[in-house]
Formats: sequence, C-alpha cells, structure tokens
Amino acid sequence: MTQEKSTETRNRALLGLAAAVAVAGSGVAIARAMRARVDRRRRDKGLSFGTARVHGAVLHFARAGRGPALILLHGFPQDWSEWRPIMARLAKRYTVVAPDLRGIGQSTAGSAKFDAATMAADVHELTRVLKLDRPYVVGHDIGGMVARAYARLYPKDPRGAMILDVAVPGLDGWDDAVSGSKAWHIGFLQTPDLPETLVAGGRQDAFLSYFLRMGRHSAAEMGEALKAYASAAQFHAACEMFRAFGDNAAFGRETNGLNDVPLVYGTGEGSPFAGLADRIVKALEDSGFVSVKRVTVPDAEHYVVADNPEAIAALIEQHA
Repeated sequence: MTQEKSTETRNRALLGLAAAVAVAGSGVAIARAMRARVDRRRRDKGLSFGTARVHGAVLHFARAGRGPALILLHGFPQDWSEWRPIMARLAKRYTVVAPDLRGIGQSTAGSAKFDAATMAADVHELTRVLKLDRPYVVGHDIGGMVARAYARLYPKDPRGAMILDVAVPGLDGWDDAVSGSKAWHIGFLQTPDLPETLVAGGRQDAFLSYFLRMGRHSAAEMGEALKAYASAAQFHAACEMFRAFGDNAAFGRETNGLNDVPLVYGTGEGSPFAGLADRIVKALEDSGFVSVKRVTVPDAEHYVVADNPEAIAALIEQHA
C-alpha cells in the first residue's frame, strides 16, 4: 500500500469515527431533550398555561384547580414557578393563577413602567380577562409590593391579601430595609445602565444564583428561575423594578385612608425582615388598613416558599 493510500484510508476511518461520534452525540442530545420534556410534563401535571393581553403587557400565567380565585405573585429573582411546589395542593381548593410579572419569564412589558401600581393594574386586568371574581392575592418580595398596591387601588375587588417577606415602600421600616450592607444589590440594580452592562449578556446566572442560593431551591428550581432572566430584556425589566422603588415609596406615602381589605403580613422566622415586622404591621394599620395580622413562617428565611412550602400552603389555606 502506498503512503498516499494509507493516508486516505486513515482519513476515511477518522471521518467515519467522527460521524459515529456525532450521531451518538445527537442521540444523547435528543434523549436528554425527550427526558426533559417528559419530566416537565410529569412535574406540571394538572397545570395549564396561557397568556393574556392586559394593561399594555402580555402576561404569561400558570393555572390549576377550581374554586375561589387565588392569585400568586412571585418575587426576585423568580418567576411563576416559585409557587409550583404548592400549586397542586392549593388547586384542590382554589382556582390558582400564578403569572409572570411584566417583562419576566414569558411575559412582555408593553411599556417602560415597572412600578408596583402599574403591575397591580396588570393583575387587576388579568382577573377581568380570566373572569376571576373576588380573588385572594398573595405576593412574595416584589410580588408583595404589588399585592399591597392591588389592595390599595382596588379595595372592592380582593377578598384579602397576603404580603410575604418584604418591607412596604414608603412606610415605616422601608428605609431600614433598603439600607445597609445586606441591601447592596438594591443600589447596584438601580444604577442606570451599569448592571445591564456588567451582568446582562451571559453573566446573569452567576449574579442571580447568588441570591437563589440563600433559599432551599433545588438545582431544577434554580435553573428555571434563572431562565426567566436569561435575556437582556428580562434582566433589564428586573432592574427597572428596582429603579421604580422611589415611585413605590411615593405611592405608599400618598395612598392612605380607611381600607377594609384583610391583610396578612408574614416573614420567615430567620428573615432580615422579621426584626421589622411589628413596625411594618403598625405602619399598615396607621395607613388605614383595619385588619392586619402578623404571622411568622417557621424554619424559613427570605425565600419562604422554597424554605417551607407546606407552611406557606397551610397559611394560605387558613386565610384565603
């Protein structure tokens, strides 16, 4: 055999091996994709998904169950799936709807406004589109700010609201909550353009997982939450929510007066907000809410649903 033929034979063998590896790799990729799809179907059994055009935005939502309406609003950096661990249980008693807030996950923003009052208007319109009468509204973190704004703007609509592990903008405790070393990320995310420049473009996972690791999120739960902020537009929406804190504080100071929507204010047992809870409850009462109950979620810090889902489900069942 000549050297030229020997080289040709080796090249053909290498090409064949490469093709076999490529086929095998494609097979593995396809198998993984199919397994992921099956896992999602099993995990989301009983859930349906949809979108609704509301108040200039298009909100994506998960829905389950039948009964009195229950709206669940996620925090940062999460999406509707924050509530997945308790949706099946709650669906036995309620019509449960968990939307992605505007600009997050599969929801679009529709405008440059990301303040709590605007997002409360989104949720109010969503209840109209979905024909959800007299909902009970539960919000965690930024979702809690939206829940309070909803109760203020539409006092005749909800049968109650629950605010979980967040200070109320503009009321007593707010300034303490947004200052100090533990609140370093607030000033960073509020800085014009800087977080988008430094973080967006592939570094969101490293930045946002820092916060998610503070809760008992599984790898799958973390991955799903991070996916909701993966694009530059999604991460920008999150930054804009923090930049709207000044507007939220002004709204909190200016919207006072008698309000008979029953409120529940809850914090994780080990949360930084636990030390402010009594002041926040009094501030809500002083602002005009006639019924405010203070509760503590045992064995939980800030990410109360991830840390103790059974306690949160029981708490909602007790009050909703």
